[in-house]
Amino acid sequence: MQEDRLKPIPRCDWEEWRDLYKRDWPRHELAYNTVQNYINWSKRDGKIKDLVIYSLNGSWRENGTYVIIDRIELYIWTMDESLVSLRRALELVDWDYYHVAVMCEYETLLFDVLKKLTVQVFNAQPIYIYYLAKEDACALSVTLPEGLKFASLQPEHAKFINDLWPHRETGSEFSLERLICWNPSIGLYDSSDNLLGWCVLTQMGVIGSLGVIEKRKGYGTLVLKGFVKQLAQMGLNLYASILVNNKPSQIVFENIGFRIIRNANWIRNCERKLVEWKSGAKMVCE
Repeated sequence: MQEDRLKPIPRCDWEEWRDLYKRDWPRHELAYNTVQNYINWSKRDGKIKDLVIYSLNGSWRENGTYVIIDRIELYIWTMDESLVSLRRALELVDWDYYHVAVMCEYETLLFDVLKKLTVQVFNAQPIYIYYLAKEDACALSVTLPEGLKFASLQPEHAKFINDLWPHRETGSEFSLERLICWNPSIGLYDSSDNLLGWCVLTQMGVIGSLGVIEKRKGYGTLVLKGFVKQLAQMGLNLYASILVNNKPSQIVFENIGFRIIRNANWIRNCERKLVEWKSGAKMVCE
C-alpha cells in the first residue's frame, strides 16, 4: 500500500483544479475564490515565499481536497463528504510550527487530528459566515457626505491599520500590506486625505479587516456598503466572517442585507518549535 504524502498541485493545473468547485454552486464558492486568488497572485509573483499548495497523493481531481499553507495561515477544503482524505492530509501537516486555520468549517475533524497528534490548541474563535448575493449588493444605495471620498488603500496604510487591529500578531502587518497591494481594498478619506475607515478582500474572497478611526460616526457602514457594491460590480458574491460574540459587527452587516449561512472557526495550534516570521521584501504594487 502506498504511503500517504502531501504533493504540490502543479501551477499548470490550477485552472482545472479551481473549476472543480463549480459543482453544487455556490456551496464551494469559498474554495473557488481561494484558488482563484492564488492564480491571480502567481501572475504577480511566480515564486511566492512561504506558500505551499498540497493535495493528498496528488489526488486533487478525485474530490478537490487541498491543504494550503500561506506563511502561518492554513486553508483546507474537501468535497469528500466522508472527510477521510482531508483527515489523512491533515495528519501529514508539520504541526511543529503554528498555523492559523482560517475560517475552518471542519473544526471537529481538525480538533480530532490535533488531539491524535498530541498538538495543543492555542486558541479557537467560533465565527458566523455571512453571505450577500451580488444582485442584492448591486442594488444598495451609497451616498457619501460632503467632503468624504472612497479610494483604494495604499501600502503605507498597512502599519497604521495593523497597529489598530485587535487581532494583530507577528507577520500580520506584512499580510495586510500584501492584501492591499494585490487584492481589492477600499478606504474612506476626508478632504485632507486622512484615512477614516477601511476594508480589504482576503485570500478566500471574504471581506476582512473592516475598521474605522472613530466609532459612532457611521463610517463603518459607509465603508462596508461602498466595498460591497464595488465587489458586486466586479461580479463577486459577498462573504464575511464575524466572531460569534461580536454583536455590533453582526448588526452592521445584517442591516445591509447579509445573512448567516453556516458556522466556522479560527483555530491556532501551539507550536512545538519556535519560528519568527519576517518579511524580507517590499511589495510591488501596480
